[in-house]
Amino acid sequence: MSTRKVIMLVLAVTLFIMSLSVSASAAAKKTSASSTPITADFVGVVDRGLILDNHPGLNQARQQLAEIARRKENEAKEAADKETDTAKKAQAVQAKRMELAQEEQRLMAPIYRDCEQAVREVAVKRKLTLVLDKFVVLIGGVDITQDVIQQLSRKK
Repeated sequence: MSTRKVIMLVLAVTLFIMSLSVSASAAAKKTSASSTPITADFVGVVDRGLILDNHPGLNQARQQLAEIARRKENEAKEAADKETDTAKKAQAVQAKRMELAQEEQRLMAPIYRDCEQAVREVAVKRKLTLVLDKFVVLIGGVDITQDVIQQLSRKK
């Protein structure tokens, strides 16, 4: 799976979980006497890819990942060259791939947390009870993508 796909998948899961917690928090605050349905005014939408692409630390993380990937590739080649058994060569290469995936997760986790926190902060400011990916919403919702990007840029 490519780095971009992994990043998008993790961000999607994070934003989904965040949207559930914002929704649950808002639902818990409502009193039983209030039976007002959620309207589009309480639903926010975001472009997760655009938010991630505009994170101030993403370019540095990508550069570090590229450097680590080159190093792990060289290590994998060296380890594979030392082995004569093809199964052991494959294991050595796979081990280096796993190390790269762990490094990627370590470098990207703070960026995903920052994005999630910025979405939360904007949602609270805008009094939104639910935030969804804009690509799953056909009609309605308030696009807060630019507000989230601005929130991220203020932090760095």
